[in-house]
Amino acid sequence: MIRRQSAYIGYILGFCIASLLFYGLYLTSGAKSTRDAIKPERAADNVAVFTEAPSYRVVDAFKAENGSITAHEFPELTASKSKVTKGTLYTLKDGAHVIGQYSLPDRSQIVYIVMRTNMRDDGTWSQADAVTIDPKRQLLQSDPIGYSFGAAPEQALRFTKLLGFVNNDEWLYLTLKNEGRDRVLRVNRFSVAKRTVTPVLDLYRFQDGDRALSAITFGESAVSPDGRRLLLKDSGRGIVSYDLQTGAANIIAPPVPELEVRDKLIASPAGIALYAAGLFRSDVRWIDLNTSEAKQPFAAETGLVEAGMDAGRKLLYYNFTYDREVRHFSLNDNRAMLYPFGVQFADLKGAPLQRFSLPKDSPERLEYGGGYSEDKKIVLLHRFTVETNGQGLPYKKTTGWLAGDLSTGTMTPLQKIDVPDGWDRKDILFGSAFTDVNNETAAEQVFVNMPDRTYYSSRWRTKEAVLLPEEDAIMYADETSKRIFVSSFTRPDLIVAVNNYKKYNWDNRDFVWLSGHWLSRYHTQPEGDKIYFFQIPTETS
Repeated sequence: MIRRQSAYIGYILGFCIASLLFYGLYLTSGAKSTRDAIKPERAADNVAVFTEAPSYRVVDAFKAENGSITAHEFPELTASKSKVTKGTLYTLKDGAHVIGQYSLPDRSQIVYIVMRTNMRDDGTWSQADAVTIDPKRQLLQSDPIGYSFGAAPEQALRFTKLLGFVNNDEWLYLTLKNEGRDRVLRVNRFSVAKRTVTPVLDLYRFQDGDRALSAITFGESAVSPDGRRLLLKDSGRGIVSYDLQTGAANIIAPPVPELEVRDKLIASPAGIALYAAGLFRSDVRWIDLNTSEAKQPFAAETGLVEAGMDAGRKLLYYNFTYDREVRHFSLNDNRAMLYPFGVQFADLKGAPLQRFSLPKDSPERLEYGGGYSEDKKIVLLHRFTVETNGQGLPYKKTTGWLAGDLSTGTMTPLQKIDVPDGWDRKDILFGSAFTDVNNETAAEQVFVNMPDRTYYSSRWRTKEAVLLPEEDAIMYADETSKRIFVSSFTRPDLIVAVNNYKKYNWDNRDFVWLSGHWLSRYHTQPEGDKIYFFQIPTETS
């Protein structure tokens, strides 16, 4: 009994702390920044644009611009290749460490940004390389993309960041460079095919030793589909849309205090983005990446708001509550979860389409269930109650799934079945709901057969499932058992393949899925990181 009371007391204390933290985040997010940073209205000042600039080599440029310093010569980055079960292992040399991994838009290749450092008596040297790997052709190429001297390794790492893809061949990235006594934060363009670096923008310029450099942090970013604009958040200017041809800067949102860290940017291939400055705020910004137009279409909501897009990025939505009471959410250091009463859908322009909700006094809650059929105009809705587990912590207990008709606004309860039979792939809609803020793999997945309004429910312990509808295959990584399972849309109750990776002692949980059923993951090692590629076989492989 004492143990149970302690659990509940702990939950109450944690809830109070969470409440104070939430209101601190929510109320201070509109306050003015106290940093000595560039004023937002002068965002374009000190931004240099490069028009028709030639490509350059980052190490050669350093030598030309800093002739009085003897540059440290990093050897050409290489990697040894060896075979592992069902895959390939690349071991990076010269103490190279992965700081970011990104798949090309067509998912045919993967880009790793790799950092090397060298500590000498005269200071610290850092070099960033782009490592591009094609697992199908077993090809690896590496190219220097950043080179700097004097900054702490952590600072060079913080200012090396992929910002977005211009197309399937080119991507923009941020880097730190030396020009005499100046430190410059530059945006470059890298071409995978040509293996060239081309300057685009100089965002900031600081004199050596200027503490203002350490105060700058960069956050979310996106590139417009036409490749002409870059949307970038930093602590000095806020959210800014830069014209990459003229350097003109359009302020979307002012900078926010350092306390506000739970912002989120979601972008669609159509060039529409949603930016939330903090947790569950109604002043979500709708942004047209191509024109830099911005508005706040959900600002009239009086309760808490959780905005997003469907998996195909063709539909906007936001879950909502009727008021802003703290009982409607849970949060911890890494995640937050809302307990909404309904969901509003909108088109990509932000115009409302349909609203589904439960009464304010309802014991149940309702949220978007992650599934959308564009041709049938049907969305999946997840209905649940808020319960408390044995540790006194809240979670979502599913009470049902519904089909919401965007044309009529009607909600139709779905019937749960244990064994799918006679399903046709074209009729299946997949949905997923996150159920426990304290467990990142706590989710319920459903497969809905639209003709008879039945569904099969699974609880795979995974953050992400890879859907291959054209092959009637689904791949997901089960973190608990350290295995990758393959199932199907038409028989999600059956496992058709299992791949075990338990023997690999990975220190991260970040997968990158590529075309051809390739999976990539890396393992940090003191002498140089290990990069693994596995080809996951399916029943149709």
